[in-house]
Amino acid sequence: MVEAAEAPFVCPSCGAHYKVVRLEVSQTSDEPDIECVNCGAALEGREGAFALKYFLVSHAAKRKRRQR
Repeated sequence: MVEAAEAPFVCPSCGAHYKVVRLEVSQTSDEPDIECVNCGAALEGREGAFALKYFLVSHAAKRKRRQR
């Protein structure tokens, strides 16, 4: 099942705007880390039984990307 999030998501670190899609998936332990495209901050990859997919809608003010 796929459903679009009801509210847009804003990165708490830099303010970049995303549209979030929730996908119902089985539990797996090898899920990739998700980072903000604009600043590199960590974003939640799961919400219960759902995997979260982020689609950038607009960049925030330019900030230096965080080093890993």
